[in-house]
Amino acid sequence: MSGRMKKFTDKLRTDRKTSVALLTVLMVALAAAGVFQLSSGSDQPTEFNRNDIMFMNMMIIHHDQAVEMAELSENRTNNSNILEISQNISEAQQEENRLMAEWLRDAGFNRPTRGHRMAGMATAQEMEQLRQSSGREYDLLFSKLMIEHHRGGIQMARAEVQNGRSEKLVDLAQEMVEAQTEEIRRMESWRDEWTGSS
Repeated sequence: MSGRMKKFTDKLRTDRKTSVALLTVLMVALAAAGVFQLSSGSDQPTEFNRNDIMFMNMMIIHHDQAVEMAELSENRTNNSNILEISQNISEAQQEENRLMAEWLRDAGFNRPTRGHRMAGMATAQEMEQLRQSSGREYDLLFSKLMIEHHRGGIQMARAEVQNGRSEKLVDLAQEMVEAQTEEIRRMESWRDEWTGSS
């Protein structure tokens, strides 16, 4: 082998080792953030691509907060519209999380239990303000935060529709887009009535 060829192959081996090392560091970082958690069987081929897995990991955490927000409504408002939409959000998103957690397990992945703050998610301070509010103050703050939350969820779901591989997951993401778009429309209409906006 010529000296030039040897240098080339040595560089190729070094680059490959560097790429593997960087990928390992990335996976560890994602796992530490609670975004991408692997179980021992995760190396088995599945119907899901990387976008599918990342979407489920992130959306489960996103849904967890929406359910938490929705379940606060029962003891903080008598507004029938807010109570109804809160129940719908809680039931729908818990069921969606059940499905996604099941699909993750079938693919060899763990259900995420924590994660970083994603698009539309309320801050810790906003969640505390929601817990401390009641009546019309609660209605206005809940609808404001949930509209923002839904917009973030829609953004994530549209990306999954574009880039996902699993047909059942893409279908579920599209259903999320449609349901949350309609819920935003309803909440914006209520807020216009409550604040006297045209």
